[in-house]
Amino acid sequence: MSARQPWAAVQTGMFIRKAIPGDRNALADFLAKMDREGLYERHFAHGEAPNLALLDRLARADGRDRVVLLAVGADGTVTGHAEYVAERGGAEFALMVLPAWRDCGLGTALLKALLEVAAPAGQREMHGLIQATNTRALMVARKHGFEVRSGDDCRTVIVSRPLSRQPAGALPGPVSDATSELPEPFRHDPDRTALHRCPVP
Repeated sequence: MSARQPWAAVQTGMFIRKAIPGDRNALADFLAKMDREGLYERHFAHGEAPNLALLDRLARADGRDRVVLLAVGADGTVTGHAEYVAERGGAEFALMVLPAWRDCGLGTALLKALLEVAAPAGQREMHGLIQATNTRALMVARKHGFEVRSGDDCRTVIVSRPLSRQPAGALPGPVSDATSELPEPFRHDPDRTALHRCPVP
């Protein structure tokens, strides 16, 4: 964990850091503790397959186009998970937090950390698919400058915003010189988008 990451310390005894393949067991324990509602809000599906796909993506994280961040307690317990997968400068993100840690600012910290990793990595846009009833996630996204538009149906919305390269510690906000050349939100990852919606042929 780099001391240059301003988002590293969330609060006493709690840190956000990049995940490594060795975190698989801790991440599996985290998923086992997640409530049914939280898992459905994250995966748009029930069952074990979405969790296994999430665990498998951990090994493919490259720190640039595939990023996984974990909120971790002093004892190594994972309390929050965030990731993005990018293609052509557009990054789709998702995150989830254990029930006991919701409404404590952890989701906000995770999204801020993703933004601060994505921009220096060369990503130009970030977007996410959120259930329309997930008011907590929508509030966090709006707080970080994401615009909200209708999804494929009335049950979902897409949040998106352009990214800019910012100095470490800067609060993420929309760029002022956004152009129409930003990538459109895409459906990027077969093992993930199939859990949300039918992939584009």
